[in-house]
Amino acid sequence: GMTQFHPSPDRVDVSVVCPFFNEAGILEHAIRQMLAQLRTLPGTWELIAVNDGSTDDSAEIADAVAHQNPRLRVLGYPRNQGRGHALHTGILAARGNIIVTTEIDLSWGETVVHDLVDAMTRWPEADIVVASPNVPGGGYRNVPAKRVWISRLGNRVIRLCMANAVTMNTGMTRAYRRDVIQLLPLTEPGKEFHLEVILKATSFGYRIREVPAVLEWKQHKRQGQVVKRTSSSKVNRLIVSHSLFSIFANPVRYVWLMSFAFFATGGFFVAAAFVLFYLRKVSAYTMLFGLSVSIVGLLFFVLGVVLKQGNIIQRELWLMQRARLQPGSGARETVDRTSDSEETHRPV
Repeated sequence: GMTQFHPSPDRVDVSVVCPFFNEAGILEHAIRQMLAQLRTLPGTWELIAVNDGSTDDSAEIADAVAHQNPRLRVLGYPRNQGRGHALHTGILAARGNIIVTTEIDLSWGETVVHDLVDAMTRWPEADIVVASPNVPGGGYRNVPAKRVWISRLGNRVIRLCMANAVTMNTGMTRAYRRDVIQLLPLTEPGKEFHLEVILKATSFGYRIREVPAVLEWKQHKRQGQVVKRTSSSKVNRLIVSHSLFSIFANPVRYVWLMSFAFFATGGFFVAAAFVLFYLRKVSAYTMLFGLSVSIVGLLFFVLGVVLKQGNIIQRELWLMQRARLQPGSGARETVDRTSDSEETHRPV
């Protein structure tokens, strides 16, 4: 069967969630490597592999490994829905007090799960810990320079746009406290999911910490062919969508910045007009210009107030959505149902 659920509702210490899509060439080796790493974790754990609608025999391969390893659970659905949808599916099914999401092929380093779990233990106040190549001690290995540059620049843009953003907002390798992540109202099916989590978590005042990690692109030879990574056009599209997402998330800062700039300029010209008047020079035009610029500043300020109200309303809506997700409200079944109905409408 495609989806294998283990009905026992027992809690475990750590759940590791890894999505996969058409990875038949590397999947068995990757899962076995991941399981070998997890066996050295202190405490109890489970590995949740989520089949994001693979069209090759990835699902069968994963199921075969699961039959020999009761701690591996394979979840899935028939149609490819995107990285975010796969992660959310795994997160909602997870039984661990700490939920780690990462790449199945350990491209974030052999010990990345241990590092994240250690950080969660070391920092009990942290709600989310992000693995970042952009902090001291982290880095990139075997990743084309252009991609490294793009990632660093993209994350800078996001930090400019979003207060409290971290140095790596676009990576999936993270650890979450179960109650925090399962109760976030998340809707992005694609890679914007990573950013949506950071955005909503900061909006709710959750604490996010980072640990250094090295991201390595592993050139897997699949039937003698070297696997190609995401094309750069796709990357550029991702950057645009991520940047837009973060700019829309919190535009107030720019608007108020511009408001301040216009006010300052207007004030300068009004002051200059008074000086000119005092010196008995022509001051009317300078005064008119100063007042006009100040009025534009006032308009930007009013726009900022409206946007701020919008942000507050948005946050209230998220809080209401989160309240619907609280255990016992029967909302989680609804969430699953809506994603099923979307499945039929979303173009393939």
